[in-house]
Amino acid sequence: MRKSLLVISLLLLMCSGAVFADHHEANAGVAAVPVGGDGPGIALPGGAYEFAIHAGEGDYLSFASMLAQSNDGFLAPNEYGIALYDMGAPVSGDVTDQVYYWDLGSERNEPIGEGMYQAPRQAEPNSGPAGDGMVRLASDLDDNLSYPTAAELVVVTLTAGDMGEFTVRIDNVSDMSMYPSPITPVFWIVHSGDMMMMDEDMMMDDNMAEEDDDMMDDEMADDDDMMMDGEMMMMKMGILFTSGQSDYGHGLEALAEDGDPSALAAHHGVMMDEMMMDDEMEEDDDDM
Repeated sequence: MRKSLLVISLLLLMCSGAVFADHHEANAGVAAVPVGGDGPGIALPGGAYEFAIHAGEGDYLSFASMLAQSNDGFLAPNEYGIALYDMGAPVSGDVTDQVYYWDLGSERNEPIGEGMYQAPRQAEPNSGPAGDGMVRLASDLDDNLSYPTAAELVVVTLTAGDMGEFTVRIDNVSDMSMYPSPITPVFWIVHSGDMMMMDEDMMMDDNMAEEDDDMMDDEMADDDDMMMDGEMMMMKMGILFTSGQSDYGHGLEALAEDGDPSALAAHHGVMMDEMMMDDEMEEDDDDM
């Protein structure tokens, strides 16, 4: 089983054409080297990724990692992230209950570990039939397929240190479930819980602006998810995705379908040097 998963790992890396070293900026980065690994790669069942972050009170952690034996399934907190402080105290311990298995909606799903459009069986990346384009919890899908919970796949732990430092560890425990699979390099970002993004489709025209006062009742004013300001309506959205909406087009599709975090990292200001697989990895593949 372990040898077959290693083959899957190597083939998935070849599908993407590149692997990436760990890299981060002030508040975002990529964890690409599994714990104990000599270089970038996929974390097999029993393996883990670990990375350090810095955060202040009011900050949240968001991240995403592909379940390699899926079409476009990924592991992530909800769209608003994991709070890193509780009543002013840094959070430490198991936070797996705040992590979920998501479906990006960009590719039609097949049974995990069996599909012809999943690595290593797919002929090339992005070759599967398109999905409905909506990001949602896999558990909310109505496609007669079965899906794991995040807790069946990973254990996520926060360890608070000094001066706002945290160590984040994501252990792949899928070997204990019905869905053994590697997980791919992790994109992570630390952000404010108050972050708002402008939805361009929500821009109001002049006529709507004139009617604004009539439409604005107390219920909308108290709604935490929406705010009105002049001629613009802003809707609170997740930093990586928003459940029930289409992918933002910022690079999450490349991560969720192909395990490639580079586009998502670049969008959030993390510049990564692309490195082709070295001769040693190619030799390992030949030995398989």
